[in-house]
Amino acid sequence: MRHPKFPLFPSALAAAVLFSAAACSKPAGTVERKTEQTTQTAAGETKTSTESTTAGNTMESKSTTKADTAEGTVKGTVETWIGTVTAYEPGKKIEVMTGEKKKHDCSLDGKDVIAMVDSGVAVGSRVRLTEQTGDDKSRRVTVKLEG
Repeated sequence: MRHPKFPLFPSALAAAVLFSAAACSKPAGTVERKTEQTTQTAAGETKTSTESTTAGNTMESKSTTKADTAEGTVKGTVETWIGTVTAYEPGKKIEVMTGEKKKHDCSLDGKDVIAMVDSGVAVGSRVRLTEQTGDDKSRRVTVKLEG
């Protein structure tokens, strides 16, 4: 039944809902993946969960692993970004832009940072930046040129 004062209300509401759903969706070509894997070992169980988003030729990924060992439970995280270097200070910091104009910055110095950066990395380079952290609180950062 239509409202006497607002004869177009149901149609306008439907159009607004469709428009807002389209405005919030990911751009064409964006692929999101989530996986979980559990493995039994002699010491216990190892669980790994991974979330990744690929947009065009860029990628963001985060993997979290929790493993039971003879010494207790060990946790670790690996984050990976493939994109274009937008800022780079050798030995200090790097910033990589991925799909949807997201920027990710990473410190290359610090007390608990071990960084390895390909010698050809510069602003404008396409790179794979990988950051690993574990229970020991050290961070391992690797930046490689991506073909």
